[in-house]
Amino acid sequence: MKRLAAALFLLAALGIPAPAAADIDLTAMGRTMLFAVVYDIKNNPENYLGRRIKMTGQFAIIQGIDAQGQPDPDKIFYNCVIPLAQNSLEFGVAGELYYPEDFPDLEAPITVEGVYEKYEDNGTTYYRVGQSAIDF
Repeated sequence: MKRLAAALFLLAALGIPAPAAADIDLTAMGRTMLFAVVYDIKNNPENYLGRRIKMTGQFAIIQGIDAQGQPDPDKIFYNCVIPLAQNSLEFGVAGELYYPEDFPDLEAPITVEGVYEKYEDNGTTYYRVGQSAIDF
């Protein structure tokens, strides 16, 4: 929370407007609605492109693999596991953050907010909450 407050203070001091409110605030939803919305995001991702999403859950990573099927240390995918939704959403980080030194412990509580986007990696299309502000 301190990092978020410091970031907003810095933005105000520089005359940069604060980020807009989330279009989809998963943190304010009950269990049934949360499950339904996350399910829909995962199954109909094109419908959510460009929308600001806010979520709270547990920090997790997925280690990518190389062409030989071996773990690739340059491919770490950050995820917010949302237990009530029984699912997770990938997120990308804003700025230069490096795992593990700039991130919380695995399974630590985390709040993420950013714009849903599509990206490609080695010819495969993925979706994530991109350029996210994270709070832990």
